[in-house]
Amino acid sequence: MDAHNPERRGDRRPHRTGAAPPGRLQGLVPRLSRATIVNGDEDLDLNEAYAVETPDDNRNLYGRWATTYESGFATRHAYVYHERVAATFTESVGPDDDPVLDIGCGTGLVGEALRALGDWTIDGLDLSPEMLDEARGKTAQDGSPVYRDLHVADLTAPLEHGDGAWGSIVSAGTFTHGHVGPDAFDELYRIARIGALFVVGINPDHFEGQGYAGRFAKDVDAGRITAPDFLRVPTYSIGEHIDRLSVLAVFRTA
Repeated sequence: MDAHNPERRGDRRPHRTGAAPPGRLQGLVPRLSRATIVNGDEDLDLNEAYAVETPDDNRNLYGRWATTYESGFATRHAYVYHERVAATFTESVGPDDDPVLDIGCGTGLVGEALRALGDWTIDGLDLSPEMLDEARGKTAQDGSPVYRDLHVADLTAPLEHGDGAWGSIVSAGTFTHGHVGPDAFDELYRIARIGALFVVGINPDHFEGQGYAGRFAKDVDAGRITAPDFLRVPTYSIGEHIDRLSVLAVFRTA
């Protein structure tokens, strides 16, 4: 834990530093109404993603999806979730919130969006080695790798990382049907510093059905986190799911 920085213990609310610079995120995922079919797995989509039930199901799905996830799914739906997570992070981040851990980082869209807005040190965790291979190839505008380290990890199980290792935790698309539930926060609080910033996206139906609000309320009462801000942000900018707004939970460990 951050025992050498006692001022952090008094920082009980997300620190907002201003809106993200306009236009800096545009172009990370092309805004197209349909994707070119690259191979048969290009047709993998939300229904199959929501149907997974076990970590092995997830590994299989995302292993097949990795090379076409961005050119197919993200492009076809004009996916903007990662951009909203990155923009919200920049509005809340403080000077002591490095390094950043991107959980369920997938192909690296969140990390790429973050590096477009600032020079943060970012690590990533994901269940799929194939998705991490895609993230490993991502570079920032200065040519440096987007991610410092990438780790294969199951967020539904205990993590191998030490206490207080990260100053921020971010995520888009991980807390959703068949993927990761609210129980994962016990381990996430452990590996985060005292005062660490969380900007975590949650599927809206999953948020209601799995009792996230109640879970966070108990954590506030127990003195584990600050009272979260719950923001509603777009996930896609075209298509049948355009009106679906994901929940962003923004808070700090206490």
